[in-house]
Amino acid sequence: MNTAPPVNTAPPVTRQPAAPAPWHQHDRTILLDTPSYLIHRDRVTRPDGTEGAFEFHQARVDGALTVAVDDRGRIAMVRYRSYVHGEVLTPPGGGLEPGEDPLEGARRELKEESGITAASWRPLGETALMTRSTARLHMFLARDLTLGRQEPTGTETGMTVEWWPLEDAVAAAMDGRLLLSGAVMSVLMAARALDAAGRA
Repeated sequence: MNTAPPVNTAPPVTRQPAAPAPWHQHDRTILLDTPSYLIHRDRVTRPDGTEGAFEFHQARVDGALTVAVDDRGRIAMVRYRSYVHGEVLTPPGGGLEPGEDPLEGARRELKEESGITAASWRPLGETALMTRSTARLHMFLARDLTLGRQEPTGTETGMTVEWWPLEDAVAAAMDGRLLLSGAVMSVLMAARALDAAGRA
C-alpha cells in the first residue's frame, strides 16, 4: 500500500523583519531663527541605537503650486530668474502667507504670477520637498480660465508666462528641463489626472 506523505498546500509563511526602533530626541538647539524658517540641531538616538546630531529646516509656511490648463490643453508656465537657481521654469506658485489656506494661496499666486483666475479647482496632492525640511507643497489643477494682467511682487519682476502643450511639459519634466521638484511632480500628476478624466 502506497502511503505517500500528504502534500502541504498552505502558503509559505513570510516573516517580516522587526520594525526598527523610532528616532528619539534628547534635546534641541535653534541654530537660526528668521521670519521664514528655523534651523534646528537635535541630539538624537537613531533607529540603529547610535547617538548623534540631526539638523533640519523648519518652514514657517508651506507652498502652493497650480497647473492651469486652458481649453486647448495647454498649461501655463512661468519663467524667471531665481536668486538661488538662476533661470527656472515652473507652473505658477509660491509660499503661503501665515495662516493662509493652501487653496487660497494657490489662487493668489496664480493671479499674481500669471494674471490667471480659474473657476474650476482640483487638489492634486501634497509633497514634502526634502527629508530635512518640514516644508510641504500643495498642488492644484485649475481649469475654466480667465486671463488678466500679472500682479508681480518684487521678487517676481521680469517673470514671463508661456503656454506649453501638456505633452511638451511632461517631456520637459522627464528630461530634466524642469529643475524644481515641485514643477516636475505637479506636471506629471496633472497629466495623470487629465488622462484619467479623459478615460472616465
